[in-house]
Amino acid sequence: MPSLFAELKRRNVVRVGIAYAVVSWLLIQAAGVLEPALLLPDWVDRVVTVFLLIGFPIVLIFAWAFELTPDGLKLTKNVDPNQSVTANTGKKLEHTIIVLLALVVIAFGVREVWSPDNADDEVVATADAPASIAVLPFEDFSEAKDQDYFSKGIAEEILNLLAKTDSLQVAARTSSFAFADTDEDIRDIGRKLEVANVLEGSIRKAGNNIRVTAQLIEVETGYHLWSETYDRAYEDIFKIQDEISASILSALKVHLLGEEEIKVPEAERQVNLDAYNAYLIGRERLAKRTKEDLEAAIEKFDESIAIDPEYAPAHANKAHAMLTLESYRFGGSGPPVAEEDTVIPAHIEKALSLDPDLPESVAVQGLYLLKRFRYEEADEALNRAIELSPNYALAYTWRADVAYEQERFLDMLADKEKAYSLDPVSFEVSRDLAFEYRSFWRPADAQRVIDRMFEIHPDHPQAFDAAIENLSSHGRNGEALLVADQALAIHPDNENLKEYRGFLLLQIGLIEEAKQAGIPQVDYIAAMLEQDFDAARAVLDEQIAEDPVSFWANALAMDHYRLSGQNLQDPAFAQLVDRYVEVMESRGWPWREECDPYFVPDLRETDHANAVGPIMSECHKVFEERLKVNYLCPCTFFNVVIYTLADGRIEEGMRRANQWLDNGDSNAALEYFPLIKLLQKEPGYDDLIARNEAQLERQRDIYASGQAAIAEPRTTE
Repeated sequence: MPSLFAELKRRNVVRVGIAYAVVSWLLIQAAGVLEPALLLPDWVDRVVTVFLLIGFPIVLIFAWAFELTPDGLKLTKNVDPNQSVTANTGKKLEHTIIVLLALVVIAFGVREVWSPDNADDEVVATADAPASIAVLPFEDFSEAKDQDYFSKGIAEEILNLLAKTDSLQVAARTSSFAFADTDEDIRDIGRKLEVANVLEGSIRKAGNNIRVTAQLIEVETGYHLWSETYDRAYEDIFKIQDEISASILSALKVHLLGEEEIKVPEAERQVNLDAYNAYLIGRERLAKRTKEDLEAAIEKFDESIAIDPEYAPAHANKAHAMLTLESYRFGGSGPPVAEEDTVIPAHIEKALSLDPDLPESVAVQGLYLLKRFRYEEADEALNRAIELSPNYALAYTWRADVAYEQERFLDMLADKEKAYSLDPVSFEVSRDLAFEYRSFWRPADAQRVIDRMFEIHPDHPQAFDAAIENLSSHGRNGEALLVADQALAIHPDNENLKEYRGFLLLQIGLIEEAKQAGIPQVDYIAAMLEQDFDAARAVLDEQIAEDPVSFWANALAMDHYRLSGQNLQDPAFAQLVDRYVEVMESRGWPWREECDPYFVPDLRETDHANAVGPIMSECHKVFEERLKVNYLCPCTFFNVVIYTLADGRIEEGMRRANQWLDNGDSNAALEYFPLIKLLQKEPGYDDLIARNEAQLERQRDIYASGQAAIAEPRTTE
């Protein structure tokens, strides 16, 4: 044995074996690292290990039988021992082994440093991150293509059940259903929705049988994690939906949720298919958020209710659509007077009586209470809606609006960011978040949200609205006007865009162009800027005759009286103030509890002077709280100036007016605000007006240059 070991050592068999073992270990480690990085099958590292083990004895035999000489590779038995160079080769192998062992030490060190078990920061960041999924509308592969309501319905049923799971983040219906009938790659859809998994499927109806196929796809790799096919007799469509949904959820639980239990309600619904189909169409139109779509949605919900009066979701969604149409953005005039506010609450009460635990019904009740200034009750309802469905994006948006009214601005932002994470495709959610980012002086974040709106919905009017708002909020009104022109070239009949453009033209002092918009409120302000008080009064009279409880017309009637130089001690002025108070109270507006510094000078001239204290106290609280958390949109900083002057702090008002200009803003009507007139006797007033005019001129130049740049290609063709 000693002579055999000596011969093994002389022939470098031992050194070759050690070198081979070290190299093999390094190769096995490399295979383990590259396998997930290159998306290789999980058997690759095992195959590498097996081949290296098989090769070990072969290499040893080769080292025993052959010797590397200066003349090449020869059989050891043919080499004269006195001429053998194995000693030199052995030293080279020893050096090689030392280098390889150093690599092993480095590999151990790297693995210890980067091991997930030791990566504390990574564990903290990801340990609590919920699994995420989007449910796409199932495709209708039926020959007659007549199962659209079923394909969307089964996807919606699965989505609704998943949304009630706390540990799973589920993309909202608005977002996931936005990709219906598209050819986009699943991985691209998943990235746009910011989810890790996507559930897609299809249905095929043939005679009295229906086949439903569902598959779960991992977004990062595009791999199918799970798929299943269900064949059923086509009898009770809703029973089929619930049965298949429960089966799919059971399978998803294993892949996404581990041991968490998912409660699947038993199917007890007996809904007319025509009513259900009309409801689904209404939901689609409601999600598009244009005036025409909202009106069409209400018609479809009415159709659904006429067919099946006991269908709770149709009642809840009709109330939602009607509340949305109250917005000025859609041509509404705000909440109706109390005695006329009967239709919406009737539908909400009906929905709740039919299904008190339906998240939609509870959330829309919260929205109604919010719109009627009953903030504590609204907060309670929306909290319950979120408990019922932790992934209900709009409930977070509406609860954020309640937080805003209660001056809880950080809570508000958190809820709006949560809503956006659940429903990034929603116009309402995206636009709200963009606005709040502006208010927190984060214009780049606002623009990121807006860019995504355009990416997903190119040329949609609400994407243009958000873009215009982001620019104008920072005083960039010339650029905002160019975007408005671009938007109106695509949507020439959009009243909201026309109105926005008209106000922007007024803002930078292009009065004649503004009057061409044909917007009554714009016409009034234009006439006042031209000091044509008769024309301005005629606009107000016409609007009040058309809508006696118009907020803006009754409010501006007081400004008209003051700015036209009439005697504020005249009983006629007091009557205007009384009338405005009456209008606000008829609509349930808690005006004594709201911050409205513009109204303060009018109240001080009448018997309502006792309301000034509470209003100014509220203003102080609002602005102080906003400044503490840096929540004050540049577009509202002018309100701080007005509030300061209404509070009698004239010198500070001058300083803040200059700060408003420092922010880049300007206003062609600056000199016509009654409270700004308090600065006329202050040093620096002329400089303030000159600075304002210079910035207005700058915005007009930007707008004119942009128009010329757009027109130039047309003139050179």
